[in-house]
Amino acid sequence: MKEKEIDMIIQLGKRLDEQKEAAFELWTLLPSYRAAQIGHGDYAGEHAPSVKDIIIEANLFITHGLAPTAEQYAEAGEYYSCPCGEEHT
Repeated sequence: MKEKEIDMIIQLGKRLDEQKEAAFELWTLLPSYRAAQIGHGDYAGEHAPSVKDIIIEANLFITHGLAPTAEQYAEAGEYYSCPCGEEHT
């Protein structure tokens, strides 16, 4: 592999890491993060959803006016729930 190709791969890795970090920061503002905190406490971050799912949830949250009603929570389905998939009480 040439030096230029290696540098491109390294830069891609850095960009992907930056995107993942930004998505995680966004997730901390969303309902599923709060659900993960309730279910897992300090270990909520271990259950972060994919970047794709964070973006979908953020879109729903914004369209729901940043204060979803019970009906909108139901509409959002799994996106507003803890990403681990388990029921938390």
